[in-house]
Amino acid sequence: MPKNKITEHAVYALKGFTIGSLMTVPGVSGGTLAIILGIYDKLLSAVATLFSDFKKNIIFLFTVAISLLLGMVTLSRLILLALELTPVPVSFFFIGAIAGSVPMLFKKTGLKKFSISCFICAAVGIACVFLLDLIPDGILEINGGFQISQIPAFIVCGIALAIAVIVPGVSFSHILMIFGIYERFYQALSSLDFIFLLSVGVPTAIALLALIRLFDFLLKKYPSQSYSAILGFVVASVKDIYVGLPSDVVMIIASAAALAAGFVAVLIVTGIFSKKQVVK
Repeated sequence: MPKNKITEHAVYALKGFTIGSLMTVPGVSGGTLAIILGIYDKLLSAVATLFSDFKKNIIFLFTVAISLLLGMVTLSRLILLALELTPVPVSFFFIGAIAGSVPMLFKKTGLKKFSISCFICAAVGIACVFLLDLIPDGILEINGGFQISQIPAFIVCGIALAIAVIVPGVSFSHILMIFGIYERFYQALSSLDFIFLLSVGVPTAIALLALIRLFDFLLKKYPSQSYSAILGFVVASVKDIYVGLPSDVVMIIASAAALAAGFVAVLIVTGIFSKKQVVK
């Protein structure tokens, strides 16, 4: 493999690792992270056109998937520990990151003037995220191993997780909590409980393939409306990350610094990738 190709796939692996590490935080969306890192459109396209350039697409998808899983079982623990020890500054960092992604998402809508259809799509995106709160946590409680009687539950869970993976603003970890398998899932990852992981992963993968084709079609056919809906999803996701206001002067300063750091970091990252896309 040429050196430039190795470097390219190393970058893809780093992006996948970053997404896997951060999407374990309840409220943080893997889809939003993929957009920030400039990999979202490529992921959709690689699956939607899988067989048109099978070798290239499968290597890319395998690289991202393996690094994402690696991020889930390694660095994610440190991030969750940081969230547990200093929840307010960490949550403000992610809120800043979401705010920093808004200019890029708005640019992707391509809007030059007000559009009623795009406004409605953004409102629907916001409403969908809030409607998730109507679903009680632990609604199915899939805590044991695979059982025939639980197949319908695994299918429903897989569809919901696929939506969380592909829809920016919808948190993968939040969906795990809704189905009562947040701790069970990450325990299965750590212990390599393949039976449980396959029980969740197979229906998720099947639903994901169907949803990706749909999203790829919508983004190409109706880009302004689709990105407006995504913008709504992303903005509304702040509610799941926000854990409260800082309680003292030190925490106020730390939270403000974290908010600014998240905002600036995303502006820098999205600026770098947008320039690279222009050059290409």
